[in-house]
Order: sequence, then C-alpha cells, then structure tokens
Amino acid sequence: MDEFKKGKKLHLLNGDTITVQSKIGEGGQGAVYSVDYNGKKYALKWYLPNYLRGLKPNCNNFYKNLVRNVGEGSPSPCFLWMQAVAVTGKHSKGFGYIMELRPSSYHEFTRFIKAKEKFASTDAVIGAAINVVEAFQALHRSGKSYQDLSPGNFFIDKTAGDVLICDNDNVAPNGTNLGVGGTPGYMAPEVILGKSTPNTDTDLFSLAVILFELFFLSHPLEGANCCRYPCLTPQIEKELYAVNPVFVCSKEDTSNAPVRGTCSNLIRLWPMYPEFVHNYFRRAFSKEALHNGRERLSEKDWKDMLYALQDSSVRCPHCGEMNFADMAGEQGVKCVGCGKMLGVPYALCVNGFKIVAGKGKALTDYHLSFGDRRKEVGMIAESKKTAGVFGLKNLSSGIWTVCYPGKEEMYYENGKTVTLIPGTRIVIGTKTVQVIQ
Repeated sequence: MDEFKKGKKLHLLNGDTITVQSKIGEGGQGAVYSVDYNGKKYALKWYLPNYLRGLKPNCNNFYKNLVRNVGEGSPSPCFLWMQAVAVTGKHSKGFGYIMELRPSSYHEFTRFIKAKEKFASTDAVIGAAINVVEAFQALHRSGKSYQDLSPGNFFIDKTAGDVLICDNDNVAPNGTNLGVGGTPGYMAPEVILGKSTPNTDTDLFSLAVILFELFFLSHPLEGANCCRYPCLTPQIEKELYAVNPVFVCSKEDTSNAPVRGTCSNLIRLWPMYPEFVHNYFRRAFSKEALHNGRERLSEKDWKDMLYALQDSSVRCPHCGEMNFADMAGEQGVKCVGCGKMLGVPYALCVNGFKIVAGKGKALTDYHLSFGDRRKEVGMIAESKKTAGVFGLKNLSSGIWTVCYPGKEEMYYENGKTVTLIPGTRIVIGTKTVQVIQ
C-alpha cells in the first residue's frame, strides 16, 4: 500500500468524507494518520494489505465485526472506540476506521513498565486499576470479549490515573474469534495450548496480568524460572506461560521466586501493599485459576479489592505518600515514603466495610447499600483547628441520628458535620455506622 498523502480524500460508510493531514505512525497491523472530519481532527487506522491477507479466511468477518462495533458504540468512555469505517472508494478492498485522537497527557503503559514514565502517586495507580477493571466489566456485560490484552493497548494519565484503551478492532461477541490469539505473556494458558479460543474467561487471565503489572511493574510469571534463559524462544514461552506457569509470589511453590537484581520493581513494590492485596493476586495466579477459567477472579472481585485499598489508605502528613491502615503495627503505620511513624485515624464501619478517615474520602451509597460508589452520602473532612481530628459532613437529604458515647441522641441535617469520636453511632436510614479507633 502506498502511503496516503496530505489532502487525500477517503470515504466513510456513513456517506461522509475525511481528509488526510499527516502520518502519525505504523505498526504490524496498519498505519495511523491524522485526518480532518467535519473540521475536527481524528486518528485513522488503515490496515496494511499483508495484515488483511493474514486474516484469511476471517477477513470478511473481521470487516463485518468492525462495522457492527461502530454501530453498537463503546461500552465505556475508557475505550478509544471506532467512530466510523473508512474506505478509499465503493470498490476498494482496503479499509480502516477513525477514532478520537489520544490526548498528549496519556502515555503507553509499556513506558511505565520500562521506567520511562512514572505514576505521580499511588492514588493514580489505584485509580488506573479501577478504570481498567470497570471498563472491562462494561465490555463483558455487553456480551463481548477483548481477546488480545497487552500493555500496548493501554494509555494512562500518570497524574489522574485516567485510562484510554485502544486497538478495539479485536473486540467481538463472546465465543466469536476472528483469528486473533493474543500476545505472548498475556494469553491464557488454554489459548497457548490450543484448548480454547479467546473469550471472557481468557480476558480475565490477561486482566489479572495487566493489574499485577500496574501495581508491581513486573510480570507475574517471570521470576527465577524465566531468568535461567538468556532469551525466550516460543517453546520456552510455552513452558513458562502455559505448560508449567508458577506465580512469582506463590507461597506453595517458590521455584519461580523473584530474583534480586532482575525483579527489582517487584521486590521493592510488593511490601508496599497490605497482605489482603497479596492474597488476591495469589488467588488470581493459583494453579486452579491458571488452568481453569471458571476459577479466575471476576471484575467484581478486583473492584472489592481496589475499593478496600482506597478505604484503607492513610496519607502521610510529612511527605504526602499513601500508606494503608491494614499494615499498622502496635505503634501505628511506618510510612513507606519517609519512614516516619503515623498514627492511624479513626474509621467508619458499616456493612463489613472499614473506611479510614482522611481528607477527600467519603461514605458512599456503595458502603451503605452496595450501590453507586460515586454517590457520596457523607464527606470526611479534617478539622481546620485541630490536625488529625475528622468529621463526617451530611451530604444526604435525610436527617442522621447521632449517638455520642454517654450522651443523648442528636440530629444532624444536610450540611451538618458529625465529629468522629470512637464509640459514636450514626444512624443513616436503616444502617448504623460505627466510629472505631
């Protein structure tokens, strides 16, 4: 295929036209151009002829699936979804699609793994993980699977933790495969072994790998076993990722433990998180989950972990680093940033949740009734007069009944703030929130 020159007109299946502005880049599947569409800039991905020939006999189904995805729309704002299918003319066999341009503040996830970019905070890491999980939950609920997750598909804002997911042309109805197998290191073992084609269960394996890499900037199956080889051939990859995969932090099998000097990111970052986080990943890469798709952690499982991590967070007043109350010892939490000891603030307990007090944190509908976590019922705020003293501001339309220790009931309407004192009970609707130390 000759490169499209500036000013080249291409047709969209919706009847409109686009104008090529410049070439942005090229990969194994196709070339990407900046194009003008009705006065706005978009990205055009145009498939290379060799790639399309390699899809046979699935090329026609691939094209139909692309058209269907455009018509059905994106399941989540996190996907850089295809907006329209482009062709050179009525009788052209070549095609591509246009999508929104990626903002310059987003960087490919591989750059984080290679230490060319760094998250601004642990908040951003957790936020990115939540965004990824919620995006794939929406995708799977729509009846589709992604089929080829890898770090190159994810672009992340290192400050906000916002995520954009590209290369969505592999997305297809669950159970439908268009010839895509996946990327080595991210394919589920059953796909590598030819026992299954990609589906939502295999997506869950790939998702677990991506989440592990988000937190620990390391691959969950690459430890001592991997370090024995100077390079990874296809046969060695099959052994490491499918025939005999072993989680690097397994308690039962330490044969693939992290190697000092090679697995430095994992060795440094693993101790920064509470044991319950470690256990989630041990479940995700247990022998049962590695070899049985039905044993894998669901998006709900991951959200439970990530939300609990946010609720457990304790901000260091000295250096600003995030720590976690679940890691507290008898003397409090030792800050992973500056090493100073932190007193653990009081916490709210309801429905089995424990929300440690901190600036900007909230009691939500999720905590009270397993509803929307974005619907805030009460906002936690620190006293302007006394550092370390927190209150819970009523953001709801109802009146709270508050019982301070040894005092009669008091009533707090919208806008009023309850001082958080251990032993206090706050009745919100049918739920009672306990303040504990």
